[in-house]
Amino acid sequence: MLQKTDKKDNIQNVHNMDDIDDSTTGNKETDYKRGKHPNSLVNLNPFEKGVSGNPLGRPTKYIAFKKALNEWGDKEADWGNKTWRQKVLKNIWYEACRGKWNYVRLLAELGCLDD
Repeated sequence: MLQKTDKKDNIQNVHNMDDIDDSTTGNKETDYKRGKHPNSLVNLNPFEKGVSGNPLGRPTKYIAFKKALNEWGDKEADWGNKTWRQKVLKNIWYEACRGKWNYVRLLAELGCLDD
């Protein structure tokens, strides 16, 4: 059969939990601000100035896709004696000269319009 508990008993249990000391340092959890407890700081070793914690950097996405595009970019296009890459670059400049704002913005963001 279930026992009924009073609100006073529940409140007393909560107060008793606040009085429990941390078993490794002997300090209460409430004595420290977030992230400042000694147990949290024990295993932290800062990196030297100028050294990254991730030496390889952010992983590159679409590696195989980039490789395939570069292979096609180097092939000679079906018309003319230019590569696909040259055709695309020429088309970007052509569309920008026609006043298409997306192409102008692309060139501007890449710094191609700077003197």
